[in-house]
Amino acid sequence: MDFSPKKIYDDFINNKAEKTTVIDHLISIIEDSEIIRVRFEAIKILGQIGAFEDRIYNLLENLLISDSHEIIRNAAASVLRTNFLSRTYEPIKWAFNNEVSITPLITITYTLGQLLHVDARSLLLERLNKIDNISFRKEMDKLIRNNLIINYSNIELSEFLINFFIIKELERKYGNIDYQINDLLVSELDLSDTSSHVFGWNILNKFPEYLVHLKHLKKLDLKFNRLTRISDSIGSLKKLKYLDLSYNKINNLPNSIGSLKSLEYLNLKYNKLKNLPHSINNLKNLKTLDLRSNRLISLPKSMKYLSKLESLDLHGNMLETFPKSLKGLRSLNVLELGLNKIIQLPKSIKSLKSLKKLSLAGNKLNYVPNWFKSLKNLELLQLYDNNLTELPKNIGNLQNIESITLWNNSLASLPNSFQKLVKLKSLNLAWNKFKEIPKWIGSLKSLEILNLWGNKLVEIPESLAQLENLKILDLNFNSIVEIPDFLKSLERKGLVVYK
Repeated sequence: MDFSPKKIYDDFINNKAEKTTVIDHLISIIEDSEIIRVRFEAIKILGQIGAFEDRIYNLLENLLISDSHEIIRNAAASVLRTNFLSRTYEPIKWAFNNEVSITPLITITYTLGQLLHVDARSLLLERLNKIDNISFRKEMDKLIRNNLIINYSNIELSEFLINFFIIKELERKYGNIDYQINDLLVSELDLSDTSSHVFGWNILNKFPEYLVHLKHLKKLDLKFNRLTRISDSIGSLKKLKYLDLSYNKINNLPNSIGSLKSLEYLNLKYNKLKNLPHSINNLKNLKTLDLRSNRLISLPKSMKYLSKLESLDLHGNMLETFPKSLKGLRSLNVLELGLNKIIQLPKSIKSLKSLKKLSLAGNKLNYVPNWFKSLKNLELLQLYDNNLTELPKNIGNLQNIESITLWNNSLASLPNSFQKLVKLKSLNLAWNKFKEIPKWIGSLKSLEILNLWGNKLVEIPESLAQLENLKILDLNFNSIVEIPDFLKSLERKGLVVYK
């Protein structure tokens, strides 16, 4: 016969077993089972079915005080709080003074905060006054000095202590960590590269569940660790604005990531993500999303609702087509799509009117469409390492452009409209098939860097002398036999020529 906690609960819900019988079975499981998970489930169900008998209270009290497993102690504390709050002060007080494991200690401290009587408040204040951590001590002394501590409720006092307990636990495991607190509440936490702390004895390969109790956290940095997954509970960090999970081994994101409504910055680069949850569309305040070097083959359609997104980095993924979901991102001004497998560009990119920086380098593009001229705010364009043989004749319409990188294509000429790019400061034409440079090159008065490395040039036009702002000229690996006198003159004036 199946006497698992789930089966027992199902029988109770479906009126197949009386409450007394259900309680007897659950107590038997809690006392006799050697499987922690099963005992935990049984305790949780005791709380759910509304078991308020003295024998339940006595059992939970005993578990809280004497069980050897922190998961069981934590479960007992939780049910005591929900079912026996008015009579739980004494066992909670004992546990508060003796518990050493962070998870049950947090539950115990929350329970104390919910007790309204004076003894609970005194116990919380007594522990707060014993804090010796410099940062917390300074904040605590400020509250005492200004007589502000009396304004805080027991719940708020318990939150102060929980924040302190969490930092204390993190410092115990990882040594010195960086964090910021405001009014005894942690607002910023840096747990990046924890393996570099205390000789790497403690590696962060699992998301610490207790971090979700830092309810006022605005910035969380977990980069350079070995996390493979992020807990659903991360959605509880409602005030989080900045989250860095880069350089881990994360395979997927929980749907709860969409609950981080305040998030403005999300860095996920150098992980192992193959897809994104559709709930990402709930991040209405997101401005920066970095997904560089993952394994994405597509993006969810819901991304089009990220109306405040300004910067999106998808470099080094496995995208074969330009994502249609980007069409609605009207605030986007930086888009990095380099090192994917994109063959052609759809017209939908025309809608990205705010775009200032666009990288399509390292793809499989054969041509750039004429409608590209619509991106009038573009300042930086990277098209290097593609299969381009020509540029659109109307490229000169991009009159705000300051940098164009075109190395490693098959270009042999530039369209005449190119001379309209009067704001152009950097032009990289390395490793193409240019045999000559147009005389009108001298009209690019703002040009500071001109890279012609690895072409088939035999000579260069004297009009280069008109580029008064030119600082660097790279002529390496061409067929120029002799450097002309006008160029030697420019070198004497400070022009750096690589030849």
